Amino acid sequence: MNTMNASNDPNSKHPEPDKTSPPSLQSSKEESKTSEEHQGDAQKKQDGMHLFTVGCFVVCTFFWLLALVKYHPQPWLVVQNAFISLTVCFTLDTFVACVAPGLSSRLVTMHFSLGALQNILYIILLNIGTDLFAKVWTSIYFGYYQWTWIMLLTHCREFFPMFRVFYTIHHAISFFITGSWIIIGLCCFANDNDFIYRAIVIWLSSDLWVYSLNIYRSLRPETDKDFIRKWQTIVFGIERVHRSVAYLQPLTVPASRYNLLMWVVLSTGLFNDIVDAAFQLHSLCKHYQHKKLRVLAIDAKIPMHSTIATTNLDKAD
Repeated sequence: MNTMNASNDPNSKHPEPDKTSPPSLQSSKEESKTSEEHQGDAQKKQDGMHLFTVGCFVVCTFFWLLALVKYHPQPWLVVQNAFISLTVCFTLDTFVACVAPGLSSRLVTMHFSLGALQNILYIILLNIGTDLFAKVWTSIYFGYYQWTWIMLLTHCREFFPMFRVFYTIHHAISFFITGSWIIIGLCCFANDNDFIYRAIVIWLSSDLWVYSLNIYRSLRPETDKDFIRKWQTIVFGIERVHRSVAYLQPLTVPASRYNLLMWVVLSTGLFNDIVDAAFQLHSLCKHYQHKKLRVLAIDAKIPMHSTIATTNLDKAD
């Protein structure tokens, strides 16, 4: 007669649970293990996505540099001024790090602050003179984007995953778009492109709305998330209206001044706008969906652990 307990039999198809541990503890361990496995899979997926976007960014950067060297009338002047722009970004970041060492999320704050400063410079330069703007805006743009890229690469853990993915994709697309402007612009440099540069500045300066909100958010991380999302929704609408003004700039000049560069700028700007809006809409919809789940959980009096799970999902956004 076999007196071996089924729980100790390795060939048993239905082993009994370990009676030395309470069922609640076993369940907790299983849930913890499942959660860790899920987090590990999510991290691998995020790292894989980031690696893919990094590859796209590198390719688009080389495309931009190739277009600059081959088609821009003064490529080395652009690179030289871009290096100055990059140096200014590092200098300002170092200065802030020294005077405000306790600033949380400093790099995120600096990313948006330098972006806002960049767009303010565009507005000032355009008002000083279109020729001056046309000469230096590319350098400012390239220097700032390179600073952002270096920070994302060397301090990747200080940025949450979707931030890294979004801005890597955003910068890659931007380099591809502006690289195409450089190529097409070769045939249109002699034209009167004032209205095109005005449209570019209007389009780019629309980021000031988002940057301002994100600066506030990074400086005051304790701000209620629902309050921030409400303002994000408002800013999203304002930004769309702001950018639509850029698309209407060709209507301010005679059709005889239209050229290939104008059509390329408008079409690529619209494409970038669609990508940008898609990311923002995804984030906003995700928030409102989680908010609705929280309300339903409260109304249905769902146990606390379920509510916590929903809250954790919201924090992951």
